Amino acid sequence: MDDKHRIVIPARPRKKLMDMCEGEVVMTARTREHILLYPLPEFEALLARLDQLPDLDQASNDFKLSFTANARDETIDRAGRLLLGADLRERAGLTKGVMLVGRGNRFELWDEARWNAEAAARDAREGAVPLPSEVTGSFRF
Repeated sequence: MDDKHRIVIPARPRKKLMDMCEGEVVMTARTREHILLYPLPEFEALLARLDQLPDLDQASNDFKLSFTANARDETIDRAGRLLLGADLRERAGLTKGVMLVGRGNRFELWDEARWNAEAAARDAREGAVPLPSEVTGSFRF
């Protein structure tokens, strides 16, 4: 992250984001671990699914509120940079080193130290308990 709180989106995911949504993205944070980064069409589809959840159910309402209350529209600029607003940056504890992690229809932005600690913990869990065949199915690693 630079001094103006921008990150440069790497070329390959940037091209996909530009093709998919012309750089229009939505960032949000449900937890304090990381920022979620969605291409605008993916976020809009997610909102349509969230609208199906009942407002009168406390758990559903809490989930919807935590997901949407922190949402911020942003645009990737011509230089491939994305501004990280103060509220989301502080919520996720992002400082200088930021990791961009692909997660299917979205990306996650992690503080580099937190990501490395989580990755080490994941490695330890995977080494301690092998995945059952029902989980891995026909995956080849």
